[in-house]
This record gives sequence, structure tokens and C-alpha cells, in this order.
Amino acid sequence: MAVVLKELDALQLDTKVEDVSLTLTRSEDGQDMQRFCEILSTVGTSIVIDMTYNHWTEGYDLIRSQGIAYVRLERILRPFLEMFGDFMRQKRANNVAMVFMNARDAGEATHQMLYGYPFRTLILDASQDDPGQDFVERIRALRPSPAYVGLFARGGAMNAIFEKVQKADLFQRPLEWHFVFLDTRDRVFKYKRQAELSTRFTLSPRAICRSMAMPDLYCGSGFTIQRGMLLNVLRSLIDAAQVSPEFPAPVFQECNATGSSSEVKEGTEASWLDLVHWSNFLAYAVPAERFSEDSPESQPGLSFAINISAGYYSSEHEAKTDLAAWSSVGTLRLLNETISPARRFFRIGTAESIPWSYLKRNERTGELVRDRNGVPVWEGYCIDFIIRLAQKLNFEYEIVAPQTGHMGEVDDHGEWDGVVGDLVRGETDFAIAALKMYSEREEVIDFLPPYYEQTGISIAIRKPVRRTSLFKFMTVLRLEVWLSIVAALIGTAIMIWFMDKYSPYSSRNNRQAYPYPCREFTLRESFWFALTSFTPQGGGEAPKAISGRMLVAAYWLFVVLMLATFTANLAAFLTVERMQTPVQSLEQLARQSRINYTVVKESDTHQYFINMKFAEDTLYRMWKELALNASKDFKKFRIWDYPIKEQYGHILLAINSSQPVADAREGFANVDAHENADYAFIHDSAEIKYEITRNCNLTEVGEVFAEQPYAVAVQQGSHLGDELSYAILELQKDRFFEELKAKYWNQSNLRNCPLSEDQEGITLESLGGVFIATLFGLVLAMITLGLEVLYYKRKKTKLEGPITQVRPVDGTVPTAPPTAVSGTAKQAWHIPTEQEKPPLHPVKISPPPSFEAATFRGKKLPPKVTLGDGKFKPRHGLHSKKNIGATDSHMGYME
Repeated sequence: MAVVLKELDALQLDTKVEDVSLTLTRSEDGQDMQRFCEILSTVGTSIVIDMTYNHWTEGYDLIRSQGIAYVRLERILRPFLEMFGDFMRQKRANNVAMVFMNARDAGEATHQMLYGYPFRTLILDASQDDPGQDFVERIRALRPSPAYVGLFARGGAMNAIFEKVQKADLFQRPLEWHFVFLDTRDRVFKYKRQAELSTRFTLSPRAICRSMAMPDLYCGSGFTIQRGMLLNVLRSLIDAAQVSPEFPAPVFQECNATGSSSEVKEGTEASWLDLVHWSNFLAYAVPAERFSEDSPESQPGLSFAINISAGYYSSEHEAKTDLAAWSSVGTLRLLNETISPARRFFRIGTAESIPWSYLKRNERTGELVRDRNGVPVWEGYCIDFIIRLAQKLNFEYEIVAPQTGHMGEVDDHGEWDGVVGDLVRGETDFAIAALKMYSEREEVIDFLPPYYEQTGISIAIRKPVRRTSLFKFMTVLRLEVWLSIVAALIGTAIMIWFMDKYSPYSSRNNRQAYPYPCREFTLRESFWFALTSFTPQGGGEAPKAISGRMLVAAYWLFVVLMLATFTANLAAFLTVERMQTPVQSLEQLARQSRINYTVVKESDTHQYFINMKFAEDTLYRMWKELALNASKDFKKFRIWDYPIKEQYGHILLAINSSQPVADAREGFANVDAHENADYAFIHDSAEIKYEITRNCNLTEVGEVFAEQPYAVAVQQGSHLGDELSYAILELQKDRFFEELKAKYWNQSNLRNCPLSEDQEGITLESLGGVFIATLFGLVLAMITLGLEVLYYKRKKTKLEGPITQVRPVDGTVPTAPPTAVSGTAKQAWHIPTEQEKPPLHPVKISPPPSFEAATFRGKKLPPKVTLGDGKFKPRHGLHSKKNIGATDSHMGYME
């Protein structure tokens, strides 16, 4: 006021202005009215200028009753707040934080709540530095996070506020921030490049000075809206008083400070105020509609008429780009076609659960992978779902992991932890995680349509490592059976030799019955016959004697039965070995004691078994009380066994004895470490199926039980529920979740796993002994061949040794070595020729072939050939004269 009075003196308006200020304390002891009455009685007044936020009803009634001129000035920030509200309405904002440079502006903004904001807001005072009142920390802790932030300050104060924001690393999304300058000094803001793309609202100093009829320099440095408004009010009042027929004299009035307004004599209101012509800088504001006509709030107040330009910072043009213009006497005028709302920002809760959502780690070191801002990188089924949802609904997000707990459990005090707890406390806007729909959770949060239908609990176990043996085919029969077969072979061979040697009807002892060459069953031939009888080609020619043939027939029967038994048992042995599985269901797992099993500690699966154990105990207790207290129908309870299976108590006891693991990664590692398939892991079926696609050693046994769906959760009554539900249904229609399922449960990964015997048949490792036996026979044959060659050479060398000298009877010694001469005469030394040399080995005559084989050699007999009776008759007496004295050679002919 003092500055304005000096400016009025400089304008030389020939009117002296005296002022008296009254600061209201709003106390109940009447001090404000007493002070006001003292001013009226001693100094007097020509006009009262009301600049209070909340109107003083008693003083206003006194002023009206005395006919004193009264002018009410609107709040300075009201045009800025209305402009900001209109702009936020264009952006469809719902949560806005407004920061003011001092407590007075923050109080004025709070009073504006009586008129209402088109959004939910939090008003903060940037001048507060007390713990818990710092605006930066309050914005950071605000839940839900504000969609937009507005900074209201003068040019110099705006730098200090933005420095605090930037120091706290709170300025992350420029499109959410709005800079509202309360004076014409927006050019002093020195963080234009850092605030690129942020919206700013500025005043034009030239336009303001022209509306005030003041030089342009007046609206420069040091200019404030309050000072300019008060100067124009006083100038307009002076001009009206000068043109008034009667100059308004001050009114003096004695009043009772403690009395009510009805005790004061009513007067007439000053008529000269109607002659006031307000400058172009001033205009009456629209009164609030919520107040009655008799209320001071309903009286129109003077405000300043300015135009506020809305634009955004751009480093390309080094200037603002205009978006809209707002007039205090009009509405918001868009310079662009639309004002696009900034992308909404949500805090989305999730927790680590493979493959739904998990922190990305380095495969070699196991360290967390971080982005350029140092934030850990998330990936998984739910993360892909969040990315697609953000693209569809056009929002930005931050993934928030719970500080305590996992998915969410309630303690004895009713407090929730984990993802559910963050959602209940407002730390997150909604949650997308491996969150199952439980009734107790539905009491504190709202679930949306499921995004993954019917997951449950299943059992993971390691594929048993079958012991491979090169001689697996030998394990079909036990050792004593193999030894018995060998003994039978040896015994049969010896008996064949024995019978053939001593039976009078064998080919060896009955040459007349068998004049043609027959097989002589020596000890070697007998062993060969017994061994080759196990082959499909048979042992060859059988003994001729009836006793030998009876033995061979019995032996052949033994061979046939033994081969059939071995073949059948080998097939059954290999088939049963493939079909062997340790357990097939939860009931089998509970009944056995060889396989240990466990769960993740304090997980949903662990809680499931705890609840089932409690249910079993409760049912047993109720049944026991019912059976013992039955009076009339006690005969119906005469049963030997409890009608309900008590298996969950045993399962929970086994789990506790095996020690629950800390997380799923440890559980799968324990399963993989037990190669004998004596360790099982009971866990979420979806996670087990995912791990099986990545680990070829694991398999899932039994059926899925305790099935429940996974769903997105929001806060109770959240406005996001309908929007997210509709988006989820659209993604289901587009088969998006089927694509994610095929991505994370990719069965094609199993192609990289080595095929088992169930898929590829019997491996070489199982029947390699057969080939080894063949190779052993080959090696043994080669060794035998070498021995035969050495033996033959050695024997030949012995036969071709030095010639023995023969002395004649008369004792003369020959003087020359004997030589063979042609002719029939022989010399003293006779060197036999090659033809005369006796054979090294006796030539064996093969048995005569059959007539058909000898004549036609397997060909079909021609139908026109006339055959004899087919009886072979020996011919005696046709002996060769050259072979007289040699073994008789029997010949014959066919009739």
C-alpha cells in the first residue's frame, strides 16, 4: 500500500489518499469489531476495500447499515487457479499436486476448494522445510502418484523450487509438470532446457501495461499483480470522486463494539460509487453459485482482467510453443486442435515368480541386469502383459516389488504384506503378478477377470537315470541260469561224443550201414554241434544212432524253450524298465517313504497343505464327537475305519522333516541333484511346466490339483477396474495370452533334449555287449588263424628237413649225391616228387548229396523227366587197379 501511494503521488492526481489497515484476527472476544469501531469513530472512512479471503459478516453488516461505500477485491490467485482447472479438464486429469511458493498462496488455493476443483488435488507449501512437510518428499510418497504437478510461483522463486525438484530426482516425466508464473518475469527462469516439453503459463507485460494505461517499463522488474490491481482501484475511485457532485466525505460513527448489527441505525449506501468507471485492467468476477444472494460471498468482486498464454518449452526453437490462451473474462481458447493429455502414470505391483515376473540376471555371473538409470530390469509373462497393456491404454508405469512378504499374507493384527499389502495401503495402483484369487484377499482388494485360467499344484521329480550296461541283455537271466545253460551245453556235447563213440549203431562203428562218408562226432565236433544248435541254422548233421538222436531231440527241445524264454523275458524286461515311474499321484507320494518331498516355505502351496491338515483335524474332531455322543443312531457309527483319508497330516509332517526350501530355484536344484529320483518338489504347476521346458532332467508326475486362476487386482472401488477389465477381455479375444503361453511354455525347447529310450528305442549302450561279443569272436578267430598259419609253417619246415644218408650193405660210400632220374629205375637216394608226397592232412569226403540237389541243384524238376524208383544201390567189385591196397572206395548207381 505504501508503494502504491507513492506511485499515486507521482501521477499528480490532485487528491490525497489516507488509509488505515485493519488486520482481522477472527477471535471470539470481539477485538476485531472494537478496533473497527475505533477507526469509524476517530478517523472515519469514505470507502472500505475488502481484501480478505473469508468475509467478515459482522463488519459487512455494519458497513451496509451505515451506508459506507464498499468494494471487495477477489483473491489474486483465483484467475490462475481457474485457468489451471480449465487446462487440467482438457487433459482429463484426476490426481494433481499443486505447489505454491509461500503459505499465503497455499492458503488462498485452499480457500478455492470452496468453489471446487475439477480434479483431486494436494496443496503443498514449498517454503516448509520441517520434517514431514517437505513438498518433495510428500510428492514422492503420495499414493496414488499424481498424474500432474503444478508449480505456482514468481519468476525468481520458480528457480529455487525447481532446483529442489531436480535435486531430489523427482523430475522424470516432463509432460506431467506445469510451471505457472504469477508475474511477468518468466524469462528469468534458467532451467528451460531441463524442463523441455513441460507446460508453462505466462503473462504478457506489454498487454498488462496497456490495459492499465501505464508505460511498458512499469510492468517489468518489480511488478506484481497485487500492486497493479490496488493502484488501478485507487485511480478509478479518485476519478469517480472528482466527477461526483458531492465529494464523498468520510463517515464517522459511534457503535457498540459488542453489539450486533441490528442495533445500529441503518443508513443509505453511497451513491457516488455508481459513478466509478473501472479501468480495463479491472473487471467484476463471476460470483460463486453455491452461496445465497444475501451472503457476502455472493457479491461480485473486482478482479484483474488478463490473458494467460499456455505453451511448452522447446529447445529446437528456444521459445515456447503456444497451446492455448485463457482470458479471465472468457474461457480457454485452444490454439491447437486438442490438448493431448500426458500419458498416465501408474505404480504396478508385482513379485518375483518364475516365469511370471522375475529380475533379469547375467547368465554367467548371476548379477542383476540394470538399465541406464540403474534400475533392475524385469522380464517374464506378467511383464510382457504390462507392456502390452501400457501400449493399449497409453500409460507409463513403474514396477514396484513389495518390501516385505511375497504375494500377500495377513498377520494376527489384520495387516497385509506383499503385493496385496502394497495395494491395500495405496503404494500401488494395481497389481499384475502370479496372484491367486482367495476369498480373504477379495475382502480387501478387487479382482478383475483372470488372465490365466486354472493353474494349480503339481509334483516335479527328476527323470531316473537308468544304469546303462553294455551287457544289459545278460541281466535278463540270473547268473545261476547262465551257468546252468553252459553246463547243459557242455554235458550235452560230452554225451553226444560218448554215445557216438560207443554206440554200435553210430556211423563210426557201423560202416556197412553207412558206406558213404558221414559226420564223425569227435569231442570237438560235439561241442560245435551243441553250440550251433542255439542258432537258427541248427547244428548240422545229427548223429545216426537212435540213442544219440534221442539226446539231440531232448537237447533241441531245451534250446527252443530256452530261446523262447530268453526272448520273451528280454522284451518284457526292456518294456517294464521304460514304463517304470516312481510315483503317479499325490496319494502314492504320501504312502511311500523312499522319496522325500518339500515345498517353498510360507508359499501358497505350503499354506494349502496347512489348511488341508487343519480341515482333516477339524473333520475328525467333529466326527469323533458325533460318534461318541450318538444316542439313538449309534449303530450307524459301528465302523472299523475312519471314513475320511488322513493323508495331508502325513504329507505336512514329511514336508517339515525335509525342510521347506527358501524359493523355487532351490527346490528345482535339489530335484535335479537327486539322480535316483528320490526327491520331489511340490509347487505351482505353471512354474513346473516352465522349468521342464528348460531342464531336460525334470518331469511332472500326477495330475494338477487345487486349481485356481491368476488375476489382476486393483484397490477396492478403483476407477481403473472397468477400464482394465475391458482391456483384458479384448486381449483375450485377440489371443494375446495364448501367444504368451506359447512363448514361455515353448514345447519346442524339448527338441534340444537328448531322446530317451522311450522315444528312440534301445540304445547301443544297452546292447553293446552283443557287438562286443561278436568283435571278441572276430579277434579270437584272427588269433586262431595266426596260430594255424604258424603251426602249418612249422610242420612243413619239419617235413622238409635235412635228407638222411643211407649206406649200402657192402659199406661203400657214394661219392655223389643221389639224383632222380627218369624211368622206372630208382636210385639209392630217392627224392620224392610233389605228386608222390603224402598229403599233410587226410582228405575228408563230404557225404553224398541228395539226388535232387546233385541233379538239379535246387531247380524245379521238369515234368517230362521219367525218374526211377529213387533207390540207391551200391555197386561192388569195380575197384581201380591203381588203388589196390588203399581204402575201398564204394560206388553205386541210381535206378
